[in-house]
Amino acid sequence: MKFKKFLISSALFLGTSLLATAQTVTLEAYAFEEGNRGYLKNTKVVIIGADDKKVYVDTLTNKDGYFSANLPSDKDFLLVADKKRFFQKQETFSTKDLKENKVYLKIEMTRKPGYVFDVTLAEASDGLLLKEAIQGARIEIYNNTTASEELAVDEYPYPNFKFTFELGNHYTIMIRKKDFFTKRVEAYVNVEGCILCFEGLNIVEVTDVMTGNNSQGTFLANVELVRAEVNTTFEIENIYYDYDKHFIRPDAAIELDRLVTVLKDNPQITVEMGSHTDSRGRDAYNMSLSQKRAKAAYEYLLNQGIDGSSLTYRGYGETTLINSCKNGVTCSEKAHQENRRTELKIVGIRAEDPMDKKSLKDIIEEEQLMLEVTNSPIIKISDF
Repeated sequence: MKFKKFLISSALFLGTSLLATAQTVTLEAYAFEEGNRGYLKNTKVVIIGADDKKVYVDTLTNKDGYFSANLPSDKDFLLVADKKRFFQKQETFSTKDLKENKVYLKIEMTRKPGYVFDVTLAEASDGLLLKEAIQGARIEIYNNTTASEELAVDEYPYPNFKFTFELGNHYTIMIRKKDFFTKRVEAYVNVEGCILCFEGLNIVEVTDVMTGNNSQGTFLANVELVRAEVNTTFEIENIYYDYDKHFIRPDAAIELDRLVTVLKDNPQITVEMGSHTDSRGRDAYNMSLSQKRAKAAYEYLLNQGIDGSSLTYRGYGETTLINSCKNGVTCSEKAHQENRRTELKIVGIRAEDPMDKKSLKDIIEEEQLMLEVTNSPIIKISDF
């Protein structure tokens, strides 16, 4: 009698299982970019019942843009797909009246107007030397327009990375790597007439591939990182002085302002501002003049907030000419001006980088706070 009850119970269980299987439909789907430009990983997909508004699926696509799910049969559904920098995709589908127990969907996503920034990181080199690819860099991107952190990777394992700039935004890109100068780039995307404008000396060999209306495109850029080593000297381009003068010209101030950013982003480095003259005039006078020029550049940087402990200055006079315009040689004014230059020399590197524990978001917020304090009006409270 118990054996018969077991058979009956088993039959009921088997019938229920088959019924449950028959009432379930397998969904297989792929998310991909419009125009078959590739599958889209980490696309958020939510599937909602059309009648009961119940959420049946809430998932992310895998690295191949794929996901699968089991859904009830004989129902209508709404699928909503979201991915950053793509327009939201909504489409309906049904599990009613199927010829097989499966549903296949292709989720075609349309990219928002903007530009793909395709970057290769390499060590800066001279001449025809091969450039060493850089891996393990700290890469951060901050959207100044929305005041939001867009990307923050501590050790990116590859020398190439991609990021999509959306229209109407100002981005800051910071790339950090031990033993190299920190690099900062400002990118303006359809802001104040710039389709895509960069500020910073980090980007070379930029190649653009644009659509017809300039609303989308891909920019290929090599970003070179400069190794930071003691006694390495860099000429600061366009820091020139008028003949027999030591004041900072307006064109030189522009270049020094850029140097301010470099020094603030690299506080672990101690540098010397070295100034040089052309060969005209007495040697002793030129030495004194170069000292005044170096001091003028030094004081300009101090006034812009550079820590004095990170900065020294020195005049070299006409002792290190970079062309043949020495005493007794006739040269053009342009050739003489090449010798009236200012150079930056690394004289020390601290063991610890004070900026290392700060994110790009922290750095920008501190800079904005300092700017607000500097620009705040002075309120005078009169004596009663």
